[in-house]
Amino acid sequence: MTDMSPKQIAAALEAGIITDAQAVAMRAKLRRGGKTKSVQADPFTDEALIGNEDDMRFLRSFSDVFIAIGIGLLSIGIFALSTLFGGGIVYLMGAGFLWMMAEYFGRKKRAHLPTLLIALAYLIFVQTGAAEILKVFPAFITLGAMLLFYWRFKLPFSIALIAISLVILVFSFVHDIVPWGAFLIVSGILLFSAALVYDSKDTGRLTRFSDNAFWLHFSAAPMILHGIAIQILSLGTTKLFKIIPVPSLDKTDAIIMLIIIAALALIGLAINRRALLVSSFGYAGFAIGMLIKETGLDFGAILAATLLLLGGGIVFLGAGWHGARRGILNFLPTQGVFAKIFPPVQK
Repeated sequence: MTDMSPKQIAAALEAGIITDAQAVAMRAKLRRGGKTKSVQADPFTDEALIGNEDDMRFLRSFSDVFIAIGIGLLSIGIFALSTLFGGGIVYLMGAGFLWMMAEYFGRKKRAHLPTLLIALAYLIFVQTGAAEILKVFPAFITLGAMLLFYWRFKLPFSIALIAISLVILVFSFVHDIVPWGAFLIVSGILLFSAALVYDSKDTGRLTRFSDNAFWLHFSAAPMILHGIAIQILSLGTTKLFKIIPVPSLDKTDAIIMLIIIAALALIGLAINRRALLVSSFGYAGFAIGMLIKETGLDFGAILAATLLLLGGGIVFLGAGWHGARRGILNFLPTQGVFAKIFPPVQK
């Protein structure tokens, strides 16, 4: 294959001049300085090369964003219409329509961001419809539907949706005996552990194993944090503008939440996973806002200060990510099995 720039590869792929497998192989060759021979890869297998953890395949162009917005609005409209027409089987009919959309955007176009939203909507439609029709353990149907979706489309974010379906299924059995917060904490830790298994199979972040791990990390963090907020901290509610109910923490618990998020940041640095942090930003902003609220500032000042502190922290960490990793790896074991858990800093 002729050497091309990343932009030329993307344009050729979009135009249908080259296949997805050819594009993957050409990008892999570029990443390795053009010194290796072309790499054969099948986009429908777990060994398809995708790049490092910063190489996001689910967004190719603004066209994907544009289509994704339309799919989101269309899905909401279909859900509302299904509700008006009695729900139940109508939700499952909506799920069938979403499947046909996935055939086009996921199987034919390989547009990952639009298909991601389709998959989320598909999960919601199946779960809602099955719950109204079957009444007993509809989560079995949801899990089966997501396994079928992954088998058909082989898109990595489906792994996280399968995991979420499993969480729903298990909770349907234990919700009367296990507190919701504790269940979320345990579920999040199990998802994080599964993500580490995928990461250990691909420390170079080159295959779809890495992409699977990304979505599991992305799902695990909010489960853990929300479970802690419900089960351990004094999560309450307050009225924004004396009208809108929003979650609330006292000063001590807000500090504890920030300490836990800081611990997640250190873990994310150690295992080289920004995804573990990205899904925690909302909780970090929430905790910072609760602390600033104690100063007596008005809502506008609280919002401004929260955004400044949170945004500054993210920029600082993002700019110094590799340097911070080098520092933290000095205190961690990096030989043997630990080399798969704490990968070396990329040069």
